Amino acid sequence: MGAKISNCMTLLGICSMAFYAIMMSLGLLSVDLMPQFLVSSVIFLTSGRIMRKAGRAMVRDEAEEEEAAPPRLTAAPADWPWLTGLLNWTGALLIIGIMAIFLMKPIGISLQEALSASAAHEQFFATAVP
Repeated sequence: MGAKISNCMTLLGICSMAFYAIMMSLGLLSVDLMPQFLVSSVIFLTSGRIMRKAGRAMVRDEAEEEEAAPPRLTAAPADWPWLTGLLNWTGALLIIGIMAIFLMKPIGISLQEALSASAAHEQFFATAVP
């Protein structure tokens, strides 16, 4: 479990560092933003090593538990078809919601400008009531 995920996280960190290097060399990314992107790449790189160590420790702990612990009751199996459907519908609703937000705002206006142009902040009464 941990080996495949840790390898993927390490590969993701390397790819993100390469992507940020390409973006910076093309001039699309300013030097002011580079520290944040570098930190995220380092987090991906180190999370692979941490996950690998945790996987080794978990396998070692499971082996020790099997030797010392008496047999225990097993939990009820998860209802995977229901959980898969729940995950699919949640993802679909999230994507549709995000697309609806971006499709309903006018073209050429940022999301922040569209929210500030709404009448919701004008209807809020924030002054003292006499």
